[in-house]
Parts: sequence; C-alpha cells; structure tokens
Amino acid sequence: MERENIRHVEEWARPRTVVLLTLLLLAALWAVVIASLVVARDDSIAAAGIALQRLTHALEQQTRQQFRLLDTVLAASENWLQDHPARDPHRDSGLRRLVDSLQESSGDFFDIRLLAAGTDPALQASPAGSDRSERQPGGSRLAFGRPITDPATARVHLPVVRPVHNRHANGLQMVAMVDLHALSHGYDAERLRPGGAIALLSPDGTVLAQAAEDRQLAHSLAGGHLFSRHLPQRSRAFVVLDERPGKHPRLLASYSSLPDFPLVVIVLEDYDVALAGWQRQGLWTILLALGVTIPLTVVAWRSLRLLRTLAEHSVQLQELAISDQLTGVSSRQHFVATLADELALRQRRHLPLAVMLLDIDFFRRINDGYGHAVGDQVLLAVAQAAKGALRQRDLLARFGGGQFAVLLPDTEIAEALLVADRIRALIGEIAIPTEDGIVRFSVSVGASEATASDRSTDDLLKRAAQALQSAAAAGHDRVVAAPSTSEPSPDPATTGRR
Repeated sequence: MERENIRHVEEWARPRTVVLLTLLLLAALWAVVIASLVVARDDSIAAAGIALQRLTHALEQQTRQQFRLLDTVLAASENWLQDHPARDPHRDSGLRRLVDSLQESSGDFFDIRLLAAGTDPALQASPAGSDRSERQPGGSRLAFGRPITDPATARVHLPVVRPVHNRHANGLQMVAMVDLHALSHGYDAERLRPGGAIALLSPDGTVLAQAAEDRQLAHSLAGGHLFSRHLPQRSRAFVVLDERPGKHPRLLASYSSLPDFPLVVIVLEDYDVALAGWQRQGLWTILLALGVTIPLTVVAWRSLRLLRTLAEHSVQLQELAISDQLTGVSSRQHFVATLADELALRQRRHLPLAVMLLDIDFFRRINDGYGHAVGDQVLLAVAQAAKGALRQRDLLARFGGGQFAVLLPDTEIAEALLVADRIRALIGEIAIPTEDGIVRFSVSVGASEATASDRSTDDLLKRAAQALQSAAAAGHDRVVAAPSTSEPSPDPATTGRR
C-alpha cells in the first residue's frame, strides 16, 4: 500500500501531468470566455441592427410622405394649368393660395416655381427633361434633377417635376425646389449620437441630403461596397461596412431603397460606439479571466514545486527505508522483502538461490575498547570490502550490530562458499589505524541454499544463522555451509578456512 501511494504521488508530481491539467483548465476557461464574447458581440450587433432598421423605416415613411405631398402639390398645379390655359398663373391668387397652403403644411420643405418648359439646365439633364412620363413603382410620376445652389441664399435645392406628354398652352411648367438644407436639418435631429449619420442618396450614388459629423462620409459610401455590392442584391438590409483602412471607420448601416421614388435612405452608426457596451463588458470579462488565469498559474506552479518536493522526500524516505543509514547498504526489511521475491521466483523457475550471514568477530570488544567511532569505521570497511567481492545484482544488507547478510541469486551453495571465502580474505587484510594502535578483525560466515521445501524466508535465514553459529563455535574466522534438508550436517571443521 505504501509503495502504491508513493507511485501515485510520483505520477501526480510529474511536470507533464501538472502542466497538462493546468493547460486544459485554462483552455476550457478561455474557450468559454471567447465564446461568450463572440455571442455577446453578435447579440449587440443584432440589437443595434434592429434599432437602425426601425429608424430607417421611420425615415423612409417620413420621406415618402414628404414626396407624396410634393407629388400632390405638383399634380394639383399641373391640373390647374391644364384647366386654365388662358390665365396667367403668376397673377392668379387662387393658385398662389393653393400652393402656399400646401407648402406651409410641409414645413417649407419645398418651394414651387413656375418656369418655362425646357429652360432650366438642371432639368434638361434629368429625366424630367424628356418627354417620357414613366411611373415609378408605387404610382409616383416624379422626376429628379441635379442639385443646384441658389446664388442668393447659397442653399442647395433639388428640382423635382412631373413629366407630362402635352406641353401647356402657355409653355409653363411647375417645378418644386426641395430645400436639401431643411431636409438635412431634419435628419440631424433624428441621427444617433455620437458618430451616427443619416443620408438621402439617389440610386446612382448622388448625395442629396445628409446629417453627419463627417461631411464626406456619405460621398465615400457612394463609391463603396454599399452601392457596389449590397444595394444591387437587396433593396433593404442591415450590413456591417468594413471598408479598406483610411476610407472611413467601420460602420453599421441600415438602408432602404424607396419603392415609389428613386431615393435611398441610409442610417449609419459607428461600430465602436454601437458596441461600446459590449467592449466594456468584454474588458471586464477578460480582466476576470486574467484574474482567474494568473492565480491558477501561480497555484499550479507552486503545486508543481510542492509535489516535486514531496516526491523527493518520498524518494528519500524510501531510500531510508531500504538502506542502512551508516553504511549505505540495504536495510534488513528491504533485504527480507527482496529475498521473498527471489524465493518465489526460484520456486517458479527452479533457479538456484544462496544466502550468507556475515558477523564481525568480537565486534562488541572493538566498540568497547576503541570506541563507537572506530566501530563505525569497521562497519564501513566491511561493507566496502564485501561489495567489492559481489556482483551488481547481488544484495548486501546490514542486519544490525556487526552482522551483514548477502543475497546471491542464481548461485549454488558451492559458488556461494567461494564468494564467502573471498569476502573473508578481503576483510582479513583490513587494518584501521587508531590512537591505541592498529585494529584488525575477521568475520565468520554462514551460508545456505534455498530448497524446494522452503516455504518462507525464515526457513532459509534460519539455516544460515545456524551455520553462522557453527562457524563461531568452531573458532571464528570461518565459512560454514548449512546442511540441506535432505543431507546430513557437514563437519564445520571441513568447511572452514578455504
């Protein structure tokens, strides 16, 4: 269970795991933030579009009513001219009162003038200058000339006539001069602020009236995507105008081509102004996301450091649990656990396995006579000498005091005795100088081989311990092999000092 917990801690402490989980959380967070911003932006544009289309519809109805009134005035005047060919319209008070009352009801939107037919250059270049009398969709018979500037007042007027097939007997024609300044002033009261604009254009892009902070805005639209791309496809729509940089800012536009007059009403709103609320909301959303991202990153980084520290401590604890703190060789617990694994493997595969117990002869006398510091040097020297005689896969452990154990996988008892003799010889050559003289010492070794009847590590270690006792009883500095369960015990004297 402890090993399993350590393994789980090590898995969670891997930098890849912590980084991956952090990135997944941040990716999910920012995906939600981006998706919410996109949805909120689309909703804001849609709401602005609805408001612009409503305003466009209202202006369309207002403009249609104004020009229908103008159509009525011109029709009444034309009828009067037709019915009274002998009268002088300039001096007829009845006609003047009729025209003045209709003009006043329009709020001085236009002025009716009586001109000789075909004498005005602005009208000659317009549809009204021809003899055709084409009816616009919806019933209008108005024709529009080019805007002209009144030299006396410097105000711009739009000439409007009703084309007729038969010229009047007096050669006169009623012309309505629409005051575009008054029309623009009315639009200015309706436009959205700040940055909003309203414009009235002819289908060919001629600017008739506009209300905008930027006076060139409507002229730039006449040659832009609105007239070249959108208007030919749909007579009315809401679009986002994103012209090339430097031409004009990004705009939201709602336009409508009047079905009964050759006019186009356009309502504009600055994109940034329309989406100012969304931008503020988006800024706070991004700041909130950053407020979560930064602490999450810091927590992940600190957690990574903490987990790595815990993993390092776990490794250190594991090393302390499996090794002897003084000599660095395996601990008794780790040795017994490894021996159990090797014993089980031996029983499955029928491989040889040998164990040796080494005991420093008279180790207590060394501690009592020379001190524990010298005793520690003796233990280190024995561990170093024993490791020098073992293979890399062999396991050396300290069992406590001056006793060591050696695990020899894939080794028969005869080979184990040779190794034991080599270790004993190397230890016999050790000399440790002290203040009280040179310290020399020897070891006694008991060896045993695993058999098919061994059911636990205790059986194997017990036979090795009995062999070690036999070596000590025979005079120390000896190697004794434990008898197998099927053989008689050998004479200790015959196996010592090889």
